[in-house]
Amino acid sequence: MSRIISILCAACAIGIGFTAWSQLTTNATDVTVPKGNPAPKKELVTDASEQLREARMACTLAALNGYIETFTKKASAKPQKELWHNLAEAYLERALQRTHLHGMAPGEPTFEKLPADFANDLKSGLDAVAKARELGDETGELFRIEAGLMSQHITGWRSALAWNGKIGAALKTAVNRIADDPQLHVALGLRKLFAPAFLGNDPAKALEHFEFADKTDGDERPALFAAMASYLQKKSQQAITWLERAVTKNPQNKFARVVLGRLRRGEDKPFARNVTEEELAGK
Repeated sequence: MSRIISILCAACAIGIGFTAWSQLTTNATDVTVPKGNPAPKKELVTDASEQLREARMACTLAALNGYIETFTKKASAKPQKELWHNLAEAYLERALQRTHLHGMAPGEPTFEKLPADFANDLKSGLDAVAKARELGDETGELFRIEAGLMSQHITGWRSALAWNGKIGAALKTAVNRIADDPQLHVALGLRKLFAPAFLGNDPAKALEHFEFADKTDGDERPALFAAMASYLQKKSQQAITWLERAVTKNPQNKFARVVLGRLRRGEDKPFARNVTEEELAGK
């Protein structure tokens, strides 16, 4: 992983200045976390979206490959905004699955240079967003998906400057349309969780978003990220509890399972290190 914190510090020192800082900060998408439970999802709940959820929960490329192949054929034969909407999210999920075993740390992008298959998923996802929008999809969920696809392009300060304004604008539109959507709050929480310290990193605020998102069933990732936010606040036992919840929700999440073991053993940097084959084999 590259060290985006040192890169950004050096860049600011040589004259990027306050304007660039303001483009990178997460403050533009500060949102009050709603009280109570998330509202029932109303937008584009279809058999296709439920099948995508099941494919994502399998935590394998094969499941997502099969979904994308099946629904690309359907969308090509009979273009519908719902199909392209779900394909956009499927490409985002496949890109994320490619990084399933990668370590996570604030201020550090996953890649210094995007791998070809990862970059192709991002391009295909944004193409699907455009096709859904051409067919009349202006839902907040689509803007949230678009923001997720754009955020995966960040590999350092130059790409952050290029993409962050667009990401913030997409998230702001999503907030205006689906302010109590749990997946949106995961996205908002991730901006707080992974930003460098001087650009808005705030694990405590991030945790509020993840706690809200975790109130819904069907996705273990809010609990996983809540565990990381807790750990960064030096609350190891709370992190263990959150990871136990994540693994209970989805035993197929290998990263959550391995990091839970690391935390129980008191290992160093439990979230930041890649998962190894030996760990997966239980050695």
